[in-house]
Amino acid sequence: MKPKCVTDYNTYMHGVDTADQYLAYYPFIRKIVKWPKKVIFYLLQCCLFNSYVTFSKNNPNSRKSFLDFMSDIAENLIRTSDAVSSPSSSSDESQGSSRTLTPTPPKRIPKNYPPGRLDGKLKHHQLIHIPPTKYDKMPTQKCRVCVRNNIKKETRFFCAQCGVPLHPQGCYTRYHMLQHY
Repeated sequence: MKPKCVTDYNTYMHGVDTADQYLAYYPFIRKIVKWPKKVIFYLLQCCLFNSYVTFSKNNPNSRKSFLDFMSDIAENLIRTSDAVSSPSSSSDESQGSSRTLTPTPPKRIPKNYPPGRLDGKLKHHQLIHIPPTKYDKMPTQKCRVCVRNNIKKETRFFCAQCGVPLHPQGCYTRYHMLQHY
């Protein structure tokens, strides 16, 4: 005794129901003002789901969930973008280029500690001047050690390996030698 519209919906809309259900589990869309962004993210998520369905059909023995599939895609995109953005030194040498790449501080200071921070090899950690920009000839950033100790001081140096702004006097040594500086 179901209405005909319910029967038709159940007969013809099964794939859309499944897709909507999967997309509802891990929504990309956040509350934003610009509606084109919502549309782009929704279409991106639909493309990811379609590729997940294709992957599942081509690999029937794989028990990978949609979340694992999306995280694998994101990791691969990050890995390939890192490989593209950081040129290898061997390709520079083979082209006969004599220029040296000077490291620049990251746009955002990393919240987590870099892996080699407490390795005890201070010669690997070089303090370098923060390079000037077209808007600021002598840029400064807040020193990581001073900020942790509630001191408002800025520095013109950063550690090339860690990407953290530090004063060359005591802060550099404290940051690389002490767990809790």
